[in-house]
Amino acid sequence: MLAWAEENSLVHVFFMKRINVIILVVMCLSAAMMYPFLSGVVIEEGETGKLLAFFKMEPGKEFSITYIHSIHKTPVLETYHINQEGQIVQTEMRFEEFGVGMPSGATGNEVFTQKDGTYILSNMNRTFPSLDIRTGQIIANHTLLFEGREYPFSSFSEKGSWVRLKTEKLNVWQWMIGGIYARDEIEFF
Repeated sequence: MLAWAEENSLVHVFFMKRINVIILVVMCLSAAMMYPFLSGVVIEEGETGKLLAFFKMEPGKEFSITYIHSIHKTPVLETYHINQEGQIVQTEMRFEEFGVGMPSGATGNEVFTQKDGTYILSNMNRTFPSLDIRTGQIIANHTLLFEGREYPFSSFSEKGSWVRLKTEKLNVWQWMIGGIYARDEIEFF
């Protein structure tokens, strides 16, 4: 009887150690998933810093912002990528009319061309730590284009609001799901 109790006790200790190891591994993995070390672009309210949306985006990946210019009422397409230092780099701008806020020519190594009624300013290398954008209330319809999908700013921010795009380190969970915080719910994409 004593041998059975000792054997049962050893089995119990063996399983308890195994359970403790499993719990420790799960806790370590959970903690690692919450540590921000992966690259992404976040969009937040300009005044409060409240997170509105985040996109998993590695350095070198390209995204664009398109909108209708408030004065000319013509489309504008701005193209960006994230560099190795985590900064936003504007690489190209396409527009149909000159005027307020539009470039009138190239500077430095930039190339200014026209094709099919569209002015193209390419070979740009304008670096920004963040982009502050006042979203349009009526016409602009600011939209982020990334990996073949369109994300209207109005889906995660109020029209006419100030939003800030910047790079930030995301944790594994955020990076895996990507998302838009809309009305305190997350839409996954």
